[in-house]
Amino acid sequence: MTETVDTGVQNALKTDRNSGIDLLKIVAMMFICILHVCNFGGITQHISLQTYPDNHRMVIFLKCLTYCAVDIYAMISGYLGYNKKFKLSRPVMIWLELVFYTLTCTLLITLFSPDILPENAWFKSALPVMNGEYWYMTAYFGMVVLMPFLNVIIQKTSLKTMSFVLLGVFVFYCTVPAVMNVSVFNLGSGYSTIWLCIMYITGGYFARIRKPHPLITSAVFAASVILTWIIELNGYGDIRKYTSPTMVLAAASLLLTFSRIKINVKWIKNAVSFVAQSTLGIYIIHVHLFFWENFLKNCAEKYAKENVFFLLLMIILLASAIFLVCLAVDALRRGLFWLLHFKPLLQKLDKLLEKAFSRIKPE
Repeated sequence: MTETVDTGVQNALKTDRNSGIDLLKIVAMMFICILHVCNFGGITQHISLQTYPDNHRMVIFLKCLTYCAVDIYAMISGYLGYNKKFKLSRPVMIWLELVFYTLTCTLLITLFSPDILPENAWFKSALPVMNGEYWYMTAYFGMVVLMPFLNVIIQKTSLKTMSFVLLGVFVFYCTVPAVMNVSVFNLGSGYSTIWLCIMYITGGYFARIRKPHPLITSAVFAASVILTWIIELNGYGDIRKYTSPTMVLAAASLLLTFSRIKINVKWIKNAVSFVAQSTLGIYIIHVHLFFWENFLKNCAEKYAKENVFFLLLMIILLASAIFLVCLAVDALRRGLFWLLHFKPLLQKLDKLLEKAFSRIKPE
């Protein structure tokens, strides 16, 4: 392993929480809220380039700006996790959080919106990962199973080899399919465990290399978004996908840009850390059927044909409201989990498993 790798690992181990990455988690979740307001809030369906051209252009731009959020989260997982010892407590805690919300929201549907209660709702709520209710969580847990092996790949592979491999992935998994407008290698346009694993390895790679200047990475992000916007507006192809080269570049450039951000004011750093730890909860809550059908669906429909600046303001306000309401709910959930001592109990589970596996000896 090269000197660059050793230095990168040592530096990563010295840090507690990366405030820049925490801030990026918040930005990426805000991106997701904006994207959902545009798509499922009833805006996209009521405007077009022929009827409301300014509004249409602005909404398409927002989509191109925010669509890289899923790639960002997968890259962050690799960036932060590639050099850490795998602990079962982390995915178990995420699973408990997911099941808590699916069961709670199903109860709310049963009490207040029984007409939208899906078939086998309680069974699906108890096993949300296995039935694909949240595509990202299903793909994420598929990635979790492979994380120990992915970490070994990132740690042990030379930077030169990783650079060649990831360049090949970028060309043959992203660029060629986008240019030819085909889907290959069963990536499902990014809705898959395979793609999240690729993004995880990419994030680990970026954690090991020397970071470019933020002005360079910011320029790459802006260029990627604008290029996607131009292609979308002119109908040259469907490039707004998780696997598209411009979205991967946008995600990578934001990751590299925010990784250089340092927050030295303690209370601001603590506040950013607190909010960042609830970003997953914000996603789980507002994407659940109960919230989706009762609050998010068509919430922005009446603003679709308003003045373009007023529409932009309302999209941001609605997305912010979703973010803050879900943040408040998740803060209560975290308080409940703290009272129930879930974290100490799971840490004991880690120790028991480590002790059990330590007895396994090579032949």
